[in-house]
Amino acid sequence: MGDVTAKKLISHCGSAEEVFRNKARHLLKIDGIGSHALRNLQDKVYHEAAIAELEFIQRQNIAYTYFNDLDYPSYLKHCIDSPILLFKRGAIDLQGRKVISVVGTRNITSYGTAFCFTD
Repeated sequence: MGDVTAKKLISHCGSAEEVFRNKARHLLKIDGIGSHALRNLQDKVYHEAAIAELEFIQRQNIAYTYFNDLDYPSYLKHCIDSPILLFKRGAIDLQGRKVISVVGTRNITSYGTAFCFTD
């Protein structure tokens, strides 16, 4: 499920937890939500993967900002497809400053490393 659909469900239900507590027949009444989007919502494999990801984030002490948090960048709140979570490292002020974000995988290629360190 993508960010747009997930945020639509969360906004309608009030929280991510409430999305999972709702019956699919109720969620299908939300404009723009179809059975394809909800197909794997209750699948234990995805639920277990999400728990494993959360545990990894906590074990590694990874800082993040949720799209409904007060410190989520206001300029991103206006983007329909902005990410639900922003992961960050270090003391970053995301309000009112120009920043560079890097989108990619956890296993960076040598090309990606070289690109990041180019003057």
